[in-house]
Amino acid sequence: MHPTTIGSAADRNASGAGVLSTGSSPKGTVAFVALFTLPFFIAEHPLAAVTLLVGGVAVAAISRSIADHARRHRGSVRHLTLPGLGTVEYRFTRS
Repeated sequence: MHPTTIGSAADRNASGAGVLSTGSSPKGTVAFVALFTLPFFIAEHPLAAVTLLVGGVAVAAISRSIADHARRHRGSVRHLTLPGLGTVEYRFTRS
């Protein structure tokens, strides 16, 4: 048998054995894993996948309508009366 020589950490890193490349980011890794597992999730849980899709579309629609409302009433003061709670005054201003 030949004796094995264990190199330094720099030698092991230079060879790339078991070391992630320095260009990979945690966000990129998470995104890759999410995209890879998405078809399996949809196949296993179709109702949950549809629910998440519908919820995402609803959030996008509500956020667009709020943005349109803010654009329309920019710089103006509005009052909203909530029965039993009182009146709320809100203002959209430019930043």
